[in-house]
Amino acid sequence: MKFLELEANAFKADITHKKSAFILDVREEYEFEDVNIGGVNMPMGEVLAHIEELKEKGNIYLICKSGKRSRAVAYHLSKELDNCNVYSCIGGIDAYTAV
Repeated sequence: MKFLELEANAFKADITHKKSAFILDVREEYEFEDVNIGGVNMPMGEVLAHIEELKEKGNIYLICKSGKRSRAVAYHLSKELDNCNVYSCIGGIDAYTAV
């Protein structure tokens, strides 16, 4: 599947209503500790090393600070994970917390 980029309000609505939403925050640990929306923290550089674990997830929602890192990771995951839906939050946590 191709990945989808969602505006922050749609991203927030999806993760609130989908029980199968797996939130993956691809920022560094210190960024995650400052502010986060829950989910799993896995820095961008480590994600592809965990591809086997991610294959089990149906809906993966990626977030970072501005949306650039999550978009890049979403692109790569969409090529590796045929059976998963991959979403990236446009504007990242900055936009998410502003909604």
